[in-house]
Amino acid sequence: MRIEVILLLIHLVLCLLLYLLAKLNVLHASQLSMSIVVLVPVWGMLCLAVQEIRIRLNAEPYKDVGVEKLHVDDEIHRSIMMDEDQLADVVPLEEALLVNDVSTRRGLMMEIMYADPGDYVSQLQAARMNDDTEVVHYAVTALVELQKEYDLQFQRLERIMALHPDDSNALNEAISLMERYLGSGLLEGNARLIQLKSYSDLLARRLEKGETAALLVKKVDADLKLREYDAARNGIQRLLESWPRDERGYLYLIRYYAQVKDRAGIDRTLRSIREKNVYLTPTGRAETAFWEDGDMHPDTLPAGEEDEAVR
Repeated sequence: MRIEVILLLIHLVLCLLLYLLAKLNVLHASQLSMSIVVLVPVWGMLCLAVQEIRIRLNAEPYKDVGVEKLHVDDEIHRSIMMDEDQLADVVPLEEALLVNDVSTRRGLMMEIMYADPGDYVSQLQAARMNDDTEVVHYAVTALVELQKEYDLQFQRLERIMALHPDDSNALNEAISLMERYLGSGLLEGNARLIQLKSYSDLLARRLEKGETAALLVKKVDADLKLREYDAARNGIQRLLESWPRDERGYLYLIRYYAQVKDRAGIDRTLRSIREKNVYLTPTGRAETAFWEDGDMHPDTLPAGEEDEAVR
């Protein structure tokens, strides 16, 4: 028993040393990789050592390159041809997790965890359903760590805003963090709706300190997704009154009428756009063209809009 305690203490001391080296940027270790080192004695450190060696061997000295060099590199990459055998070995990550051999699946998961799991949330979500229990463990661990990172950031900002309610910087940071969180792919179903409501509340607090078109658009968009139509209509009205030449107010008014199934309202908005000669971007022209057909029923939304409206 005494030997086990000594080994545990040695492990903890080594973990602390590696943590300090990572903080000093001597090691290229993320929070997720450090958690693996702590939770998986010996093997975690070996994996970190292999990863560090690979990074250092592949590292190149920094060079200040200009646009011309980037253009040349782009042309070189475009000119690279792959033979059919190489192409046959290239498969989507999702497919590799489903059909490749066990060692390949586990190797892919380890690479994701030591890289940036935030870029592979959808793949990690799919990997939770894998038949390989080790792959499932890696995927769940990565998703839990990502969720924990967001929770810690939100707790820090909540403490700041509780102590300093008028701190605009903290409020802006919380809004940006919530936008990243909602776009991360970690949230589904009711959990997403709850956080979307929190996001709408944060935007309302920010708007009290001064309205901008961009903030109003975000607030209206969130309210429409939450189906809070009174709040959405109020925001659209403020947007149209303060920025009557901004196409976004009219486009969101059309989306509002589409969701409440008011075809007459859509037609009135289209006429108003024409009469006021509101400038439309290509996206705006495409959206209004969709509704120009008099036979179009408001039950139908443009491609992509319906999903956004009910998320």
